Amino acid sequence: MTEPRNSSDAASGVVMGKTAGAALAGEGVTKSVPFTAVEIDGGALVARVLQSQGAKYLFAVNGGHTWPIFAALRNNGIKLIHMRHEQSCAYAADGWARTTGTPGICGVTAGCGLTNAVTGLCAASLAGSAVVCIAGQHPITEDGLGSFQEAYGGEVCRSFSKFTKRVLDWSTIEIDLRQAFREAKGSPQGVALVEIPTNILYLSGPESNQRRGAKVYAPGELRSGADPQSIEQAIQILLAAKRPLIAAGDGIFWSGAAAELCEFVELTKIPVYARRTGQGAVAEDHPLAIRGPWKKPFTGRADAVLAIGFRFWSGEKFGEAPTWSQSARYIQADATPTRIGLHVPAEVALVGDPKLVLRQLGDAARAKDWRRSGESDWHRELAEVRANFGRAIVELEREHHADTPIHPARIARELCEVIDPDATIVIDSFTMSGWMSQWFHARFPGQIVDAGPLAPVGHGVGMAIGAQLARPGKQVILIIGDGGLGISGFDLETARRYRLPIVAILWNNSSWGPSFDQMPFLKGRTDSFEILPNQRYDRMFELMDCHGEHVERPEEFRPSLERALSTGKTALVNVVGDRTVGHPSLGGNLLGSTRV
Repeated sequence: MTEPRNSSDAASGVVMGKTAGAALAGEGVTKSVPFTAVEIDGGALVARVLQSQGAKYLFAVNGGHTWPIFAALRNNGIKLIHMRHEQSCAYAADGWARTTGTPGICGVTAGCGLTNAVTGLCAASLAGSAVVCIAGQHPITEDGLGSFQEAYGGEVCRSFSKFTKRVLDWSTIEIDLRQAFREAKGSPQGVALVEIPTNILYLSGPESNQRRGAKVYAPGELRSGADPQSIEQAIQILLAAKRPLIAAGDGIFWSGAAAELCEFVELTKIPVYARRTGQGAVAEDHPLAIRGPWKKPFTGRADAVLAIGFRFWSGEKFGEAPTWSQSARYIQADATPTRIGLHVPAEVALVGDPKLVLRQLGDAARAKDWRRSGESDWHRELAEVRANFGRAIVELEREHHADTPIHPARIARELCEVIDPDATIVIDSFTMSGWMSQWFHARFPGQIVDAGPLAPVGHGVGMAIGAQLARPGKQVILIIGDGGLGISGFDLETARRYRLPIVAILWNNSSWGPSFDQMPFLKGRTDSFEILPNQRYDRMFELMDCHGEHVERPEEFRPSLERALSTGKTALVNVVGDRTVGHPSLGGNLLGSTRV
């Protein structure tokens, strides 16, 4: 093995000034040696692993600590998507992962590059999204000496990451990176971080010196089913129940189990409530689908619950009453044993991949008679609540249809009426998230990409870029507030640069929150959260060759949206909204919180 070549060596694919090259390679520690044809540098090793994992894109921002990786991408069929900020790199990788079900990959430089990405990485981790982050780092030989951009990402990210590794030897670059993919893809999915110091990344050596091991398997090769006796016990509980319910979560998406879930629901006639990336696994216009805004009459009164790949996190009130029934018999299926029984007292534990477990449940259910379950009061109540909720939101929207400034209910309704049924929706607006949840019906898992449990602001543009690259030729609609646009808006230029026809609907209420009338605790006690009013964000992005629309009156929105969708360009529709209207839960308008 040889030491790193000097900064002027053309074979490395890197050109640096003498000072920067010395700082990155550790001047005084290493020296140049002639290049030999049998050698490969760290960047090429990284690109080779990415290629083996089917990577199509690396979301990154330029930095000298990672140049060898960038130099090797094209030869391995991987496209660099150069973002405006590292936070958006992580968000784009997350958006790709939550749209495709395969790991998203981002690359960041040392120090500030890594710390800039932390919020996006944490958001992906808490959402259970498979993201691999490859970070540059200062030379190991300069630890604690005040090295250029000295930081320790593993320590920064360890509290939320599933896997962190600092590469300590050139011979382990490939095995360490493969292990990152194993961890990110395996249940529960999460974030894996690999840091490669420059005195290792820039090093060259015989490729045969790379350590073997850490084979990365396709998801289907690692599936396992549940105990057959537990399967039979689960079926007996569901069959005996008068008010059975299925709760389906992220596990359905990551295991690709939507078809199996639909088949089981059709067979047993058990209503299903699906959330997170599992939302839409059973299309929400299906007569057995329970939607989030009006779930409580069902989740709170079920007498048997099959929770499959489902987390009872804070958004589900940790499985507690009154949101969830305290008297129900719980059956919990998950590929991760430690999640079973964590929040609810699961009577039956089904440890296994959701796809295989649902097949097992379906096979066992076919031997039973489910006709009674399809003609129950439970089903009649479901149809009644759905119909009442639908009428209620239509009546509310009609009441505010002509409001000026524009009411969010009209935006939500007309958006859902105009866009394609298979459009991907990216949510980056607290206000609009509630109104969209009332109107939008998910039709397949991964159709809705949101902030997740971390609930950051400014994630939407990056996630939309990842989603649009994952679904070329399909509509990607970003719903964003002016607060989020201020954080990540310039990456709309990134979308335009790569010719991605994302359409951003900007809810512009010139504020970081609703009016103080909806936050009485703060009224008269602190300064306003308002932003300078009447900002023409559409004009700003028109200067970057995006399509812009400005909407002040309600009747202007639909034609503006239709024009934006028809351009085939990155577009922003600047909607001046009513700043006195916030998330519907703040104003008592979140219909369906009780039986309607």
